[in-house]
Amino acid sequence: MALLNSELFFSAWLDSVTNRKEILLTDWRNSKVYTNLIKSSEECILRDVADKLNLKCYAKDYYSIDSVLYTDEDLVPGIQENTYWFRQIKVAFEHENNFNGGLYQEVAHLLITNSELKVLVTYPNGDTTHEMDYLHKIIRGCNHQKELSDKESFLLIFGYESDFEWEAFVYKEDYWKRIVVGAKQTTNLVSAGSI
Repeated sequence: MALLNSELFFSAWLDSVTNRKEILLTDWRNSKVYTNLIKSSEECILRDVADKLNLKCYAKDYYSIDSVLYTDEDLVPGIQENTYWFRQIKVAFEHENNFNGGLYQEVAHLLITNSELKVLVTYPNGDTTHEMDYLHKIIRGCNHQKELSDKESFLLIFGYESDFEWEAFVYKEDYWKRIVVGAKQTTNLVSAGSI
C-alpha cells in the first residue's frame, strides 16, 4: 500500500461513489438507507474504498466513531477471531447527512481519535463558509493541529446531489486546502484573518 494520505482516500472515494452513482442518487434523500449505503452495508462505499486502499473496514460504531479502516497489524494480537480491538487505526471515518446538524460533534470525535487519517463526509445545502470557518477554529484550537496540518491528515468531503459533485478539503493551519484529484491545484478557502 502506498503511504495513506487525503488525496489517495479522496481518489478512492470518488471512484467508489462514481461507480455507484445511480443507487446513491436513488436513495440520497432517505437518510437511513443512504447512510447504510455509505458506511454500513456489506457492499457499502466505505468497504469499497478500503479495498482500493488495501485496508479492511470495521463498519460499525467504534467508540463513537462511525467506522474504522485498518490493517491486520492494527488489531490487538492474540484476541479471539471475529472480535475487534484496535491498538491503532489507519482511518477514523465520520458520516453526517445533516450539514447543519452538529458537525462540531463529528469533528470532536475525530480529533480525540488517534488515527493516521481523519475523514468527515457531509452534504451541504447552501453556503459552507460559516461552517468551514467554525470547524477550522475547532481544529486549530487542539494541541495537535500543527501535525494535522503538516501531514494533511484531516479530510473534509462534501457531497452534492445536484450534478452529483464531490469536493474535498484538507485542514491547514491558516486555511482549508481544496484537493483536486490528479492535479496540483489548491484553493485557500479560510484565511488566517477570518478565523
